[in-house]
Amino acid sequence: MTAEELEGVMRRWGLNAAELAKVLCVHSNRMSEYLGGVTRIPCSLAFSVEALELLDPDRRQALLERRKARRPHEP
Repeated sequence: MTAEELEGVMRRWGLNAAELAKVLCVHSNRMSEYLGGVTRIPCSLAFSVEALELLDPDRRQALLERRKARRPHEP
């Protein structure tokens, strides 16, 4: 997965970078590195995105909303 593909996912799902990081359980600094092309996107993250993309849009949106409502990871 490329940074451009990940950015496309973010747009399709209607999320900003911080929300995408929260949904995918990634620190926001790391997400910035992925989106900026600074750090290679791991296969595990790409697989998570692919799995979420396979869900029915309503089910995916419900899951995204639940994940966005979680407390952020502790530093």
